[in-house]
Amino acid sequence: MNEEKKIEFTQKWIGDAVKKFLQKEDICESDMERIRYMRIGDCDFGGEYTIEISTATPPEPFCTTDGGDEWATGGGANVTSTFIQLYIDYAKEDPFDYIDSDTGERFFQLPPYDIWKEFKEQYEKAEEEEDDEEEEAEDWESPKKKWESFEKTILCETYREKFSDDDAYEEWQRRTDRGIQQDIGLFTGLEVLRLYSAEYQDMTFLRAMPLLRVLEVVESRFVSLEGIDDLARLKQLCCWLD
Repeated sequence: MNEEKKIEFTQKWIGDAVKKFLQKEDICESDMERIRYMRIGDCDFGGEYTIEISTATPPEPFCTTDGGDEWATGGGANVTSTFIQLYIDYAKEDPFDYIDSDTGERFFQLPPYDIWKEFKEQYEKAEEEEDDEEEEAEDWESPKKKWESFEKTILCETYREKFSDDDAYEEWQRRTDRGIQQDIGLFTGLEVLRLYSAEYQDMTFLRAMPLLRVLEVVESRFVSLEGIDDLARLKQLCCWLD
């Protein structure tokens, strides 16, 4: 019998959190497949990295009560079904990009949820189709209650390094962001992934997660939009800026 390959993390703090949660020193691929939920990044926008993980099955449809109205229906940042494809098409046709004033580099962000106003007619048609499909679906009060129960299964760890020099801190932060992207691709069993305030090369790392159905992207930037078409397989997409 072949010995199962052990997982090597680029970021020690991510590996330590997984080991603590699973109560194992050696983590293998089958262990990573057990983790169904992750929230990761600078969740408080203050330079402190957070990782939240759980092996429990996240609520479906997914929503949380740990923020504002991002997951609320009728005006929140959460979009579903047909609208996700409209969103992708818009993001590709009219990229939400900017030039970093310090480095001169070009970055892309996923547009905030209210871009539906740019194609109101198509959005309203998609919304009508969803209303028809979900006429008998569970209301959103129940998922919120499920979230409160699910939240109890989550391990939350934080990580930060202190630097007296801003340049040194920014360089460390960028190296950490690149490492986060590599390590996220190791979580092959994720159903829900919530990315907060970090820099990513592209979105191709999401292909390692065949079960992914919910993605939240907050204040994150991408060097390239490669892989954005893969978002069409999601059931829920939530993008917003602080």
